[in-house]
Amino acid sequence: MKEYRVLAAALCMMLVSLIVSGVRNISASAAPESATYDIYEESERLVALTFDDGPKGKKTEALLDMLKEKGVHATFFMIGAQAEEQPELVRRIYEEGHQIGMHTYSHVDLSCLTEEKQREEIEKSRAAIGAVIGEGELMLRPPFGKMNPALEDWLDCPMILWSVDTEDWTGKSAADIIRETAETVKDGDIILMHDISDYGVSGAAGIIDELRRMGYTFLTVDQLFSCRDIELENGVSYRRAR
Repeated sequence: MKEYRVLAAALCMMLVSLIVSGVRNISASAAPESATYDIYEESERLVALTFDDGPKGKKTEALLDMLKEKGVHATFFMIGAQAEEQPELVRRIYEEGHQIGMHTYSHVDLSCLTEEKQREEIEKSRAAIGAVIGEGELMLRPPFGKMNPALEDWLDCPMILWSVDTEDWTGKSAADIIRETAETVKDGDIILMHDISDYGVSGAAGIIDELRRMGYTFLTVDQLFSCRDIELENGVSYRRAR
C-alpha cells in the first residue's frame, strides 16, 4: 500500500509540473517582453487623431486630461510662437507619449511666401519646439493644407495633411462632429481637429468612444505610417483633404 501511495504522489507531482509548464508557455506567448507596432497589423481599422493650432492653455490641458484618461496617443502640430510661450505644456505633451509636429511659427500660408520666408517660418518653429523636447525629425503640417512646388523642392521633412476634416473650428456641435466623422472614417485615415475648438475636447472624446465601438484603434501619425506602410509622394502624405 505504501508503494502505491508513493507512486500516486509522484504522478501528482508530474501532473502539477506539466500544468505549471503549460501555463508559463501560454503566458510567454500571450505577453511578449516588449510590445511592438506589429501587434496592430492584424487589426483592420487604424486611425490617427491629430490636433492643430496649439498649444492653447486650458483647452489643451483639458484635451490632454481626456486623452490620458482614455489611453489614447495623438499627434499635435504646434504653432512655434505658442510653443515658445507655453514650454511646460509642450513638455507635458511630449512626456505623455504624444507625437509633436510643426505647424509653422506664426500660422501663415506657406504657398504665398518666398523660399527665404518659408525657411524662416519652419526653422523658427523647429527651434521653438526643439528647445523643449530636443532635436529630432519633426513632421510639418502646412496651415490650410497649402504648399507650392518651391516648398516641396527644398523641404527636408515629411508634410502631413489629412483625410477626415471634422471642421471643429467652425462652431459645430460635438454631436455633429462625432456623427460626421463616424460616417466618413475608414481604415488608415488621419483625422484633423484643433486644440482651440470650443467643442474639441467633447468632440474628440466622442470620436474616440464611437470609433472604438466600431473597432478602430488610435495611433500617432508615425505609428500609423509604420503599420500601414503609407508612402510619401514628393515628401507629402497622400492623405490629402477631400
